[in-house]
Amino acid sequence: MRRIISYGANGEELLEIISNDKNYSYYELNAKTITGAYGEEKEKFSYTLERGLKELERREKIGAKIAFDLYQSYGLPYEIIKEVGGAKAKLLKREDFDKEFAKHQEISKAGIEKKFGGHGLILDTGELKAGSEEELKKVTRLHTATHLLQASLREVLGSEVRQMGSDITPERTRLDFSFNRKLTPEELKKVSELVNSMIKADLSVKMKEMDYEDAVKSGALSFFKHKYPKRVKVYGIGEEGKEVSKEFCGGPHVSRTSEIGKFVITKEEAVSSGVRRIRAAIES
Repeated sequence: MRRIISYGANGEELLEIISNDKNYSYYELNAKTITGAYGEEKEKFSYTLERGLKELERREKIGAKIAFDLYQSYGLPYEIIKEVGGAKAKLLKREDFDKEFAKHQEISKAGIEKKFGGHGLILDTGELKAGSEEELKKVTRLHTATHLLQASLREVLGSEVRQMGSDITPERTRLDFSFNRKLTPEELKKVSELVNSMIKADLSVKMKEMDYEDAVKSGALSFFKHKYPKRVKVYGIGEEGKEVSKEFCGGPHVSRTSEIGKFVITKEEAVSSGVRRIRAAIES
């Protein structure tokens, strides 16, 4: 280890040193493959970091809430925000940042079950946002449509497509997914047509509580950033055993796909290296 540290090398150089060191336990690793993957991840991080730093620079004052938003959206750690923010982040304290983090976890955990007396149901899970009963109905339809969107993308583009993030408001849904190139107009058309065909098929949407391991074995898709409890909720769309979509999810969802309405893709764009984004809405 002293030998590696003394080089003062970057990530690629360290991997090369390790792979060529016969005294190291993992000398049989393929350095070329690993450095390639490392380079891709570094590129993704650099792109996101650059965007985050620009957003940080734009802010006039950085408190705990803004700092947590920067962390959540761009992955900027507290330490970087505090250091780069300088005078803007003078009043920012670690304990306040940690409180915002804990608050977000509680909101996500409560999700749809969180009520505010006398004002209907308010929903903010971080992924879904609704401020009234009417808005809740809209985000519920869009949420189910987002499950169909991921299923359609995997059908058209391949099973390597996985959800990387989503954001749903009463006006639209936004899905980030793993894919390494821009979609063609033909592919977007196929995806849109497939989603709408599933909607028109009036498929049932059912939830089942399962042990985490059983859910994984059943083929249910999970969101890679989440840590799941021992018991999870799995939403399946379509006939049991022949579901068109099956995902770990806390809800809410419509009971049948025909309730969604006409699905329209409004934009497809890059987010970072290997990650694309689709924005879509429902025509009333």
